Amino acid sequence: MQVLLIDSSIYIFKSYFSLPEKWHADENQYPTQAVFGFTHFLLELLKKQQPQYIFCAFDESLQTGFRHQLCPNYKINRELPDEALAFQLNACRQLCRVLGICEMASNKYEADDLLGAMAKQVRKAGMQPVIVSRDKDLTQIIQQGDLYWDIGKSQPKDYKQLESDLGVGCHQMADYLALVGDSSDSIVGVPGVGPKTARELLSWMPSIDHIIENSDQLGDLPIRGAAKLSDKIVHNKDQLLLSRKLATIVTDIEETPSCDKIQWQGIYQDAFTLFADEMGFGDVFNRRTADLRQRQFQHVSGS
Repeated sequence: MQVLLIDSSIYIFKSYFSLPEKWHADENQYPTQAVFGFTHFLLELLKKQQPQYIFCAFDESLQTGFRHQLCPNYKINRELPDEALAFQLNACRQLCRVLGICEMASNKYEADDLLGAMAKQVRKAGMQPVIVSRDKDLTQIIQQGDLYWDIGKSQPKDYKQLESDLGVGCHQMADYLALVGDSSDSIVGVPGVGPKTARELLSWMPSIDHIIENSDQLGDLPIRGAAKLSDKIVHNKDQLLLSRKLATIVTDIEETPSCDKIQWQGIYQDAFTLFADEMGFGDVFNRRTADLRQRQFQHVSGS
């Protein structure tokens, strides 16, 4: 049994930046193109996959998360959403509820952490996590038997296919990001260590702990610039360890729902119709929601 675990923000912002401001909320006339695109995305996913279990994770810890306590400069380059965008983000959470999809956000943990924690629960329940995202950070939670699906770009991939693409082990992704840095999250890497050097280094030593412990041996590795690697690692040890903490996805979160809570409940048609009217969509999605309700009815009556 597969469980779809969705990194919602990826698909919301894709619509926010790519669609025209063609639709507006009745109440405040804020544009709702991101909500429209996310609605289309979720309805297509429900139609094609007909999931029994589905979960959407959202980000709310934009300045309050535990990583900000570790490092005040974490994601310092990210601007907080204005009122219009915040309205759309909240509306997307409401959309999940009227579509019968379990959703969650946290002021402490990021969406990546929520997905990691849910994947852990799903595995324990004997089901298969399918991480729906295009964020490479999330590849670190992929284990044997899991799938990672960048919808629209590729078919779902297992960890061996991902490792072939990435050039490092999925379990090494946080170490890799700590070495090279991640400008999108304001995570500082080791100066002078780029992607190629980081991959080669992690192919010889499995983690930055091992790299730090054996820093005196780095000069002997068959890596370009190896003679200077030891000094770079030693002089940036504290930052390296902090960067890995920032890049590491947390999977032990008590607040996440149990697996029985993430079963797809089916569309609440009256609530969805009202929601679509409030978002300025009219009846454009009516046929698709009616078809989904019919499929669900046939499934239930035939089971």
